[in-house]
Parts: sequence; structure tokens; C-alpha cells
Amino acid sequence: MLTISCEEMKSMDSYAIKNIGIPSIVLMENAALKVIKNIDLHNINSFTIICGIGNNGGDGLAIARHLILEEKYVDLFIIGNLDKATEDFNINLNILKNMGMKFTHITGEKDLTILKESLKRNDSTIDSIFGIGLTRNIEDLYKEVISLINSKSKNILSIDIPSGLDGDTGKVLGISVKANKTVTFHLMKKGLLDKEEYTGEIIVEPIGIPKKATDTILKRME
Repeated sequence: MLTISCEEMKSMDSYAIKNIGIPSIVLMENAALKVIKNIDLHNINSFTIICGIGNNGGDGLAIARHLILEEKYVDLFIIGNLDKATEDFNINLNILKNMGMKFTHITGEKDLTILKESLKRNDSTIDSIFGIGLTRNIEDLYKEVISLINSKSKNILSIDIPSGLDGDTGKVLGISVKANKTVTFHLMKKGLLDKEEYTGEIIVEPIGIPKKATDTILKRME
């Protein structure tokens, strides 16, 4: 199986957007739909979704929208400085707001208590906090959130990579989500190999990045 580094993945993504002309929001939508495809919608009816403010969080917001369209119950949580959110994150958050969706912005102990009750109550947890760009150790409120996810969830699905895992080395950056399933996008990341305790089952899903983008970047990285 072909495995790639985080830098290669980012470059393939960027090439598809800048050189081929695929809008980044289209790739995000494709990613969300591929995650929905891997959820047992017949048996799982309630979800806790925890999003960071980057594009991994944007994936989570798009997934939340599709679950609502499937008439599922969704508790949505966001952690991070909303003033620093990415453009595509904000597009998806604005859609949810226009649909009347409420969310809890995790900023302190009161919000952690709400999160804990949600995790215990709902059938499944979706981890959409950090993507492959994470390189620093997880601390403070983020650490508390991931600890709660691991201890209180019935079932955990991570988007692209479990939050807290280094996408290149597989090193745990202080703490990591321990997922039952990880849906990763385009190609397998090196850091996901032999980390089943954290990744659970790994499913690699294409999200519409053309072969030309993959081949060009792999040749450039030789």
C-alpha cells in the first residue's frame, strides 16, 4: 500500500486546488460524504461531534449537516479561537447557523460538563479536532476534551487521523483520541501504520484529488 507524508498530502491537496482548479470546499464536501458512507445509519441515531477550527473541523461541520439531513440527532461542539477559523470552516458553520443549528463553544469547565453528558448519552462520537497538520503536544482544555472523548464515548470515529497522533511518525503528542474507526482521505498516511490502539479500523477514501496531482507531487518529492 502506498503511504505518504503529511507534506505530500498537503501538496497534493494544494495542487488539486491551485493547479487543477477544484475548489477546496468541494474536496471538503467530498470528504464529508465519504465519512457518511462509512457510518451505519441504520443503527446509529445520535452523535456528538467535536470540531477544531481548522479544515479538519470543517469536515466535521459538513458531516454534522449531512447527519441532520438524515434526521439524526447531533450535539455539536467547537473548541478553539473562532476568530482564527479557516475560510472553509466558516462556510460550513454559516450553513449550519442558517439551518438553525446550535453549538457549544468549549471554553471552560461548564462546557466540559455538557460535553461529558453528551458523550455518555449519544451512540457515537466523531472526532474532528486536529488533522494531519498537528505537530505540537496537546495541552490544557484540548487535553481534557480528548480525555473525556476516550473515557465517556460508546464508539469513536476519527476524521482523517485521530486527534493527537503525529501524521508522519505515529507519535502520540501528549494524548490522542483512541478511535474505533478512522476514515482517512486520499492515501494512507505514514503515521497511521501499526497504531491500531489509536486508529481502530482504517478506511482510506478518495475525495476527488486527480491522479495528476498525486503523480506530480510524488515525482517532485523523489
